[in-house]
Amino acid sequence: MPRKLPEESTYFLDENVDGPVLAGALRAEGFAVRQLRDCFERGAEDEKWIPVVAANRWIIVTRDIAIKRRATEREAWIAAHAVVVMLRSDKPLSAEDMAAALIRVRERLENFIAKRIPPMIIYVRPDGDIELKEGGVRRGGKKKL
Repeated sequence: MPRKLPEESTYFLDENVDGPVLAGALRAEGFAVRQLRDCFERGAEDEKWIPVVAANRWIIVTRDIAIKRRATEREAWIAAHAVVVMLRSDKPLSAEDMAAALIRVRERLENFIAKRIPPMIIYVRPDGDIELKEGGVRRGGKKKL
């Protein structure tokens, strides 16, 4: 039986994935979704909105791989203890592809996040693969074999 999560997860769509198709598809599947355009000005600097989003304990959904490399953005998600989900693929992903990937992994992803301590970056691929890329120390230490 799946473990019950302590609260409903909210998915925050970064500007690079913040469109009506993705948001609508996720909402149709019962996801709580917040869009950057509804909370901040368009073009808002990541280091300004990341702390606010992380303080609300929302899951950041993005395709912006540079969030790991740009110093100010990296410092922002680490200091804010953010949970960042990067939609990754070797080929371009449509909004429908991104929605299908998140819908496919939702339960596993939320359980995965619940077992770890932020900050963290998690890659989600269209085939349903979930990979912890950075951070996310396991709660209670290492898993016993």
